[in-house]
Amino acid sequence: MTDVFDLPILQWMQSNIRFDGFTGFWQVMTFFGNKAWFWIALSALLIIIPGTRKRMGLPAAISLAITGGINSLLIKPLVGRMRPFDYTDAIVPLGELPDSYSFTSGHTCVAFAVALILLKADKRIGVPAVIFASLISFSRMYLGHHYPTDVICGFLLGFAVSSVVWFFWSRTRFYQEDRG
Repeated sequence: MTDVFDLPILQWMQSNIRFDGFTGFWQVMTFFGNKAWFWIALSALLIIIPGTRKRMGLPAAISLAITGGINSLLIKPLVGRMRPFDYTDAIVPLGELPDSYSFTSGHTCVAFAVALILLKADKRIGVPAVIFASLISFSRMYLGHHYPTDVICGFLLGFAVSSVVWFFWSRTRFYQEDRG
C-alpha cells in the first residue's frame, strides 16, 4: 500500500505544491497540533465557560482523551509504521522531525475528535474547528511527516470516537439539562 498509494501522493505533493512561501504556514498549522496542546486548551476553555461546559467542553475533552489514548497507547505501538522520511530518501521532511511511529496521525485524530464534537454541538463553532483540523491534517503530509493513509485513518479514528462519545453524551442528564 505504501509504495502504490502513499508514496506517489507524497512525491507529487513534494514536487508540485511545496514551495518556500507556503512552508511557514504549514509549520504553524502543525505547531497547533503538537502534543494536542491547542485542542486540550480549547476543551479546557469550553469547560471553564458555564454555557459550553456540558454541551461542548466535557464531551470534547472525553473524545480527545479516548482518541489520544487509543492512538498513542494501542495503535501506534501495535502497527509500528515507519515515517515516510525514514522509509525512503525520496521524501524530504521539513521542520522538526517527529520521533514516534507514523500510523495513525495523532495530530489528525485528536483534532477531529474535538472538532467533530464541536460540529455536532454548535455548527457556528464546529465548522471553523473542522476547517482548522483539516489544515492541521494536511500540514502533516505537506511537511513529509505522515503518509496519506495515516491522515485518513487518523480522521476515521477521530470520527469514530467522537461519534460514540456524542451518541452517549447527548443522551445524558447533563446534556439534556444544559440544553434546557
